[in-house]
Amino acid sequence: MPDIWKGRPLPDRGLAYTDLHYRLYDERTGQVLSTNSLAAVAADVLRTQREHPDAVIVAVEYDGPAWT
Repeated sequence: MPDIWKGRPLPDRGLAYTDLHYRLYDERTGQVLSTNSLAAVAADVLRTQREHPDAVIVAVEYDGPAWT
């Protein structure tokens, strides 16, 4: 079954795996609030938002993890 978007089938695409890494900052203070990979971004943003309810969170993409 094809994927449908706005009533039209989307073209077939191959799956790609990219291990993107990011850091979540408080835009006002510049404090790093969290760091992770794209695989966990949704859960991490929600958790970070709960832990820092007054922060204005922005995500910045980096070319590798914060810790090696």
